[in-house]
Amino acid sequence: MKLRLSPAAEDAAVSGTTAPQNPAPCVDIEAPAGESLSRALWLSGRLRPLPLCGGLGRCGRCRLRFPWDAPLPLPAEEAVFSARELEAGWRLACRRQVPAASAAGPDSEPDSMLALELPPEDFTAEVGEISPESALGAEAGRELALAVDLGTTSVHWRALETDSGAAVAQGHFLNPQAGAGADVMSRLAVAREPKGRARLAGLVRAALRRIVDGLHASGNTVVRICLAANTVMTDIFLDREVEGLCAAPYRVAHAGHETAHPPGLPPVYIPPLPAPFVGGDVSAGLAALLEARTPRPFVLADLGTNGELALVTARGDLLLTSVPLGPALEGIGPECGQLAGPGVVTDFSLTPAGLAAHAPDGACGPARGISATGYLSLLALLRQVGLLDASGLFVDGRAGSPMPLARKLAAGLQKEHGRLRLHLPRGLWLAAADVEELLKVKAAFALALDALLQAARVPPRELAALCLAGALGEHMRADNLEQLGFVPAGLGSRIRVVGNASLDGAALLALHPDKGAELARLCAGARLLPLVENPDFHHAYLRHMRFGA
Repeated sequence: MKLRLSPAAEDAAVSGTTAPQNPAPCVDIEAPAGESLSRALWLSGRLRPLPLCGGLGRCGRCRLRFPWDAPLPLPAEEAVFSARELEAGWRLACRRQVPAASAAGPDSEPDSMLALELPPEDFTAEVGEISPESALGAEAGRELALAVDLGTTSVHWRALETDSGAAVAQGHFLNPQAGAGADVMSRLAVAREPKGRARLAGLVRAALRRIVDGLHASGNTVVRICLAANTVMTDIFLDREVEGLCAAPYRVAHAGHETAHPPGLPPVYIPPLPAPFVGGDVSAGLAALLEARTPRPFVLADLGTNGELALVTARGDLLLTSVPLGPALEGIGPECGQLAGPGVVTDFSLTPAGLAAHAPDGACGPARGISATGYLSLLALLRQVGLLDASGLFVDGRAGSPMPLARKLAAGLQKEHGRLRLHLPRGLWLAAADVEELLKVKAAFALALDALLQAARVPPRELAALCLAGALGEHMRADNLEQLGFVPAGLGSRIRVVGNASLDGAALLALHPDKGAELARLCAGARLLPLVENPDFHHAYLRHMRFGA
């Protein structure tokens, strides 16, 4: 089936009849009947990638408009769109499938075309791969090494001079595979089929080729790449079979610590892959922390859609575990969730007037959304004033609460479309379902950390450092994590935010390939705790489904 995509008029949400004044060129893509419209559109490589909730029907970012013959709205769409938007034909692409040719319109010929309209911003070119702003002034004629942190949600890169080690360019962009879903399991669902895997691999390889081409255009030469990624992202990038990662008992197809030669790219070094769901991003992060002589015993917690934890004991032994967290720590899934960026709230505070929402850029007025760290700071405050109980339920403090501020904040509790929401400053809100998703993250992380410390026989008081990398580290206050029960009481003072340790480690390995062998030896001797496969996992998980210790 051929899909013709065009930007919707600014007033299409109201009238559904006016065409854009200066429309962008239409985009035509081919998609098989029955495939999710969301997946077909955002894996085409023809549109700006979006951080989607993966079919939960909650984030509303995969909105599109049927200019005529719109299908009847579904309950999930009625919860996202106003009555006027529904009447104008707006629907959720994640809840719709590519129709058979005969269903696309009155013409039932095989070349029938389905016309769809998308918000105009979806046609904006992606920013952050290579641009004048990302260049830091490299002289022409230099040999460069490229470090890449290929995350499930975002891709970060840094180009370095091989002789001096100086960074000459850097950037980041949304993983173009995001249209397949926000977590690794949704990517695996596509990658099990060779065609789908090649499709996903091609999107990332094309993005890296654009970076390399941009660096070459400035008169420099990229001689090698180090790509640090979890096992799923690694094997998809290499276009290798992923069946061992799809179902228990999980297995890795290879141990990493190898150099690959994808077409059109310089040689790509893959760091060690020590376990099925503890990959090269963690091993690279360990390389960076060991190089920095981080005091032992320490835990590296790389937290995104998957939680990967590594503990290095005082003797130098390595213990590993992983646990699925979902995309909430990437700002994906909650109704106001957003990746951190301009106009996105990353912190809340209490004032005599109530809650105040803060963005790093100091912006005021309506906010674009709330980052994961913003949500966690909000939950900590609501727990503090008694508006949220330990099980994650709202407490209606309007009747008899001992805290006047709780009574004041509770006035913002309203039920809309059958969902309980707490209205917040700057046009934001917190849904009860959002709290539940974040409580699941807390339970999974706390369980993994407890299990790792117990297996290593390291009491929390003896841990020298808990190094937070990934989405949770940015803008996060340690006291919030301790108050919500992510970490044991007293451990907050030993939390160290280490930034993008994976990218730092990839840079180290790109500049000093000889360090890969030592890292491979450490990973080969690691002990793995397969938490999810433990028969007691679900009972232990439920015990941690409470805020606080």
